[in-house]
Amino acid sequence: MPRRPPPSRRRAPRQERAQATCDAILTATARVLLRDGYEAASTNRIAQEAGVSVGSLYQYFPSKEGLVTALMEQHRARTLADFEAGLVPLAGQPLPVAMRALIRQVLAVKRENPRLNQVLHELMPRMRQWGLSDVYSQRLHRLVRAFLAPRFEDLRPRNLDMAVFILVNAVEALCHTALTERPDYVEDDAFVDEIAALATGYLRPEPPPARPRGAPPRRGSAADADSSGATCVR
Repeated sequence: MPRRPPPSRRRAPRQERAQATCDAILTATARVLLRDGYEAASTNRIAQEAGVSVGSLYQYFPSKEGLVTALMEQHRARTLADFEAGLVPLAGQPLPVAMRALIRQVLAVKRENPRLNQVLHELMPRMRQWGLSDVYSQRLHRLVRAFLAPRFEDLRPRNLDMAVFILVNAVEALCHTALTERPDYVEDDAFVDEIAALATGYLRPEPPPARPRGAPPRRGSAADADSSGATCVR
């Protein structure tokens, strides 16, 4: 049974100085996670890294889990805001063009801080154990769905929610794996083109080329089966 979700903050900062303190604490959280890992990280180490007392840290964040949750929320909120802004000028673009632009944007975000992206990705299972719902993933799915909905009649999949689920997770998995295993691909436009071709081919596959008039049907085709009365199985 999942633990009760830890709150990300005790109270929200109301003054500019308090906000600066919170930002410094979250920046320190990221540095400690990158340097020491989640298990070795502690509120004492994070407070020392931020240059504040542990008491000041606890004024805003209830625990190490709360710090990690707040860091995740901050990081994903910024990422999602950039993604949403990038969707706006692509609304009227052809699907292949839009797909390439969106995939470039996803890779650009991951390139900004690849180690932090990796650490936060590895912490996602812990957040699920805490019972936290990934509201940013849900919002991302809604944004992609809204982007594809006006094009729905031209798409092959008939279940748009399922198509969005498959598309988002496939692109995210490929981009993340490239970042960790083949970083040379992340900078390669050919990699962008290949993922875009994969996504576009899934959403709107090209029809098979027309057979020239009078050309014999391919072996094993429906026409071949009809003419012979059966299709040979080899």
